Amino acid sequence: MRYFLDMADGGPFAIQMTILLTDEQLMTQVARGEAAAFRHLAGRHLGRAYAISFRLLHNREDAEEVAQEAISKVWQKATSFDPARSAFGTWFYRIVSNASLDRLRRRKPPSENLDDYTERLSDSAPTGEDLRIKADQTRHIKQAMAALPPTQQMALTLVYYEELSQAEAARIMNITTSALEALLFRGKKSLKQSLKPGSST
Repeated sequence: MRYFLDMADGGPFAIQMTILLTDEQLMTQVARGEAAAFRHLAGRHLGRAYAISFRLLHNREDAEEVAQEAISKVWQKATSFDPARSAFGTWFYRIVSNASLDRLRRRKPPSENLDDYTERLSDSAPTGEDLRIKADQTRHIKQAMAALPPTQQMALTLVYYEELSQAEAARIMNITTSALEALLFRGKKSLKQSLKPGSST
């Protein structure tokens, strides 16, 4: 993500001013081609964009690429953003969500990456039966999540991992709140079934 940090710096005064502005006000400046405002928006939102994408894709490089692509679209499509229609966060994280879902649909569930993740977790922690059990639980949960339909994964990620309200998550996914609730219900039901003792997750 270094590319965005290397853009022209407007100086300390410009940085102090952008800190006081809302996302929507910064977008007005981005639409005028002001790089300092864009850099500040990127600083505010790249981390969360990466986190959302990584929870779905379980792959560092893919998540970084999604975050980069999404923030690039902020610069490219700044003039099309309408604060009267949606908040910046809703607009931006919809871009992140759609890009993540597209990648998820184009490949098989990343069970190999999940195993690698669990192995790294185990290798970096002290040995012990409790840690082994915890690592197994982590692996089973991630595998169960990866087996869900992409839209259910996204709904669970936004509401339970990113702790967004159901209304905000629904706006990001561009669906009704009742549709989101249905996705959450089906997702939790499937997870509960997959994580039952003796299930072959």
